[in-house]
Amino acid sequence: EDWRRRVAYFGMFGALGWGFGGSISYMQVISYTHSGHAPSQLYGLIGLFWIGFLWAGLGGAGTAFPAVADRQRLSELFKPLLWVFVVWTVLKFGEEPLARYYEKHVWDSAGHATSSLRQKGPFYWFDTDWLQAFCALIGLCLFDLWERIRGRRFRWLIEIPVFVLCPLAGGLLGWLGQTALQEYGYSASLAEILVVPQGDTTHFDVANLMTNWPQFFSDVVPYLGVSCGVLIGLAIYFAWFGQWRCGASLLLHMALGWFVVFLALPVLGPSLIRGSYLCVANLFAFTPSPTMFSLSNWGGLRLSPPRGDDWAGITGVFFGALIYFLRKDLRAVAYTALVSGFAGGVGFAGAACLKLMMVSAGNPNLVPGTEIDPSWAFWQSANWHSFLEQSYGLVNGLGIALALGLLSVRVPFFDSEEEQAGTRPWTQVFAVAFVVLLIPYVNLAKNVVVWVSEAKVVPEVMRVPLVGGWSAWLQFSASTWFNVTYILLSVAAVSLMIIHSRRPLALLPSSGLGRGQLLYLALLWVMVVGNFERALVGFTEQRMLTEWVIVVNTVLATLLVLLGPREDDMTIISDDYRYGVRDFAIMVASGVLICTWAVASMFYAVRLTYGDSFAGHAGYQGQAQTRFGDTPEWKIRPILKTEEHR
Repeated sequence: EDWRRRVAYFGMFGALGWGFGGSISYMQVISYTHSGHAPSQLYGLIGLFWIGFLWAGLGGAGTAFPAVADRQRLSELFKPLLWVFVVWTVLKFGEEPLARYYEKHVWDSAGHATSSLRQKGPFYWFDTDWLQAFCALIGLCLFDLWERIRGRRFRWLIEIPVFVLCPLAGGLLGWLGQTALQEYGYSASLAEILVVPQGDTTHFDVANLMTNWPQFFSDVVPYLGVSCGVLIGLAIYFAWFGQWRCGASLLLHMALGWFVVFLALPVLGPSLIRGSYLCVANLFAFTPSPTMFSLSNWGGLRLSPPRGDDWAGITGVFFGALIYFLRKDLRAVAYTALVSGFAGGVGFAGAACLKLMMVSAGNPNLVPGTEIDPSWAFWQSANWHSFLEQSYGLVNGLGIALALGLLSVRVPFFDSEEEQAGTRPWTQVFAVAFVVLLIPYVNLAKNVVVWVSEAKVVPEVMRVPLVGGWSAWLQFSASTWFNVTYILLSVAAVSLMIIHSRRPLALLPSSGLGRGQLLYLALLWVMVVGNFERALVGFTEQRMLTEWVIVVNTVLATLLVLLGPREDDMTIISDDYRYGVRDFAIMVASGVLICTWAVASMFYAVRLTYGDSFAGHAGYQGQAQTRFGDTPEWKIRPILKTEEHR
């Protein structure tokens, strides 16, 4: 019952946790498993396991957090979260104007031609969300300052001078360091080690290849030392005086983890390996091989080059959160994250393996040079990628059921009086609005682009009813009409939520179970109907495996959630479970062994079925994609500055 009273928090924090995995690129990793190239197939299955582990691990952590944290800790976390959301909103609307300003006043003044290519944008860096992670750090620092000033914990006479001097001193030292490197001729050597072209330099012009640094770095080289010094100085100030209350420490662990792993692997990993190799060569006085440890041999520490590397940042987010949970006596959340992560990892790799087994029936690629059997043509033309994604979703659901089932008998019960003591009613309203208003908006707003630009079934501009003919300015774009309507709906919904918190509305159930069922079904059916509306304008029979199956699953889920749980459900909670080191060791060891066996079995099954044949149903324009070998994807099709981004 205590979990049912927190259903809105489960929805919100669960959505935030699952949302991280959605930023990871995985299509090319799936293609590796179809390639017929044994090293790439094994690598693809391992890569899918890791992506699935991160996706489900953070989803499990977000879902488990409301089950373990007390109500005060839950409510307090909303404050730093709101600061991060505000800064992200500013980024959402300010990034494009800032990029245009940069191109006009910096890019053009340097003699470059303005380009609409995505990779030529000033903030492009391995096609990742690094700017969002950086803005999260800004939001957390602003929150920490505000919280200390508001709580009268800001020592003005001490902190103001330090706040000013730290970045000034850092900038000065950075400038002196960069000047010294240039003076003694080390800048070029350092740049040669740290700047790595992302592609095969023997086949492509180095000047046309992307590098492992953001685009704008090349335009601010004279100020790099100063800029890095200022950032280091600010970091020292906040490390010294920052208090990171109200759960801000959790978000700080996650944001810093993003940058630590991202910088350590795809950005600096090749440079550190190459630099270490050169140091060893100098130490032992041998001539280094020009190709040894070069990018042209292995493509760098990237999961699926040239695709985006958010996987590295999300790896840091996961381990940053894990460290926080272990430090702050939230070991049950860490345990649940690992259990669901193992399930999700096996699920993603397993879904890809299952898809490959299914498409082997009637697959003409198994016997090169043969035509497809007409009796298998419809089977082979099905939307098998959707089959894979829905299968993975099913396994994630089972994994969460397993993880929270274990958790339900191993965490203490929060009685209603204790819950009320730490309750902030506005957080409940915010959490419900997040689930039933914000999540649908972020997804369904994209439908307008499909209706207007792709299917062309909705006009780009529509006039105001009755009065629009009198003035040209009384007409708005389809997106504006959608946003205005959604704002009206949101204002009405939030107003009703606030009123309900003070004077319960008869329409809404009073029990925790009833509210949970209503919240779940509202989100579920809004998303299913919205997804169907998106696909309807271009519907084909291949969509039956997606939209029709989703509707059938939704009907079954509706029956399950309404008929399965009861008001008098009971759970017997263990009094002596502590989530000790031994429990973690047994679970991690078991998980690693089971998952290793599972991935190895999948690899054996794929090789046994296909051998060296390309399975089809994936790849680039009908061709196999590999991570290794003579024609790896990163080597033959890198991201070029002068061509459209893939």
